[in-house]
Amino acid sequence: MKKSLNEAYVVVETCAGAISILWPMNYLALDYGEHRVGVAFADSEFRMAFSRETIDQKTTNLFVRLDELVKINKVDAFVVGMPYHPDGRKDGKNVVVEKFIEDLKTRFPGMPVYTQDESYSSVQAQEKTSYFSKKKKQKNKAVIDQLAAAIILQRWLDEQV
Repeated sequence: MKKSLNEAYVVVETCAGAISILWPMNYLALDYGEHRVGVAFADSEFRMAFSRETIDQKTTNLFVRLDELVKINKVDAFVVGMPYHPDGRKDGKNVVVEKFIEDLKTRFPGMPVYTQDESYSSVQAQEKTSYFSKKKKQKNKAVIDQLAAAIILQRWLDEQV
């Protein structure tokens, strides 16, 4: 099966040559952290990820806010950054993220949840904010989380062609 994003819809061509046209899809990407969650948005028409916000889990109920974002943005699928270990080990943060994904699937049954390697997304986000003063950087960790989510989502979109 061959998938390609074409203008305002997704075209899927099977091995038998049948073509299906799917309507545009809206994606919400999450860079999950136990304290903050970076959020980014994209759709299949424009194929460009935009940082959206950072959810501070100390002050905001994560799933209540995600409910709102899904409704407002008519989200069709989630893309979650997964902290894979180079040697394939499952411990630490990737176990926490896997648990979060299970909770996400329970809260949003039937909605696809994709994962994308988040390696170096925060480093890239920090490079993009290198013009910030040191004081501003410390206050704006939330901006880095948002940008990391956008980087994760853009990588995922780029791999879907």
